[in-house]
Amino acid sequence: MGTTWPGYRSLFDEPVITELAQKYGKDAGQIILRFENQEGIIVLPKSTKKTRMASNKDIFDFELTEQEMEAIRALDKGFGSHDPDAPGVGERLLNSYDIHAND
Repeated sequence: MGTTWPGYRSLFDEPVITELAQKYGKDAGQIILRFENQEGIIVLPKSTKKTRMASNKDIFDFELTEQEMEAIRALDKGFGSHDPDAPGVGERLLNSYDIHAND
């Protein structure tokens, strides 16, 4: 969630997200991460704060209903797009993350 684009920050204030956060006793970021997880999206959350790191992992004790998933999908304003096959993406990811075993 380190990347920003128009409307990104406002997602945390969307009534759908805030109401689900209250319902499940979570924060908005956890609701968004749970949504992404249930959608099968691989997410690499970034934080240097230990409390945020712990919070990012605390998304597996609840599951959003299909109706809740649909409500979140309806928030898509088309701001974000990602093509994993675009030129340079693989190289950029390999250079950004230490994912190789030490030889």
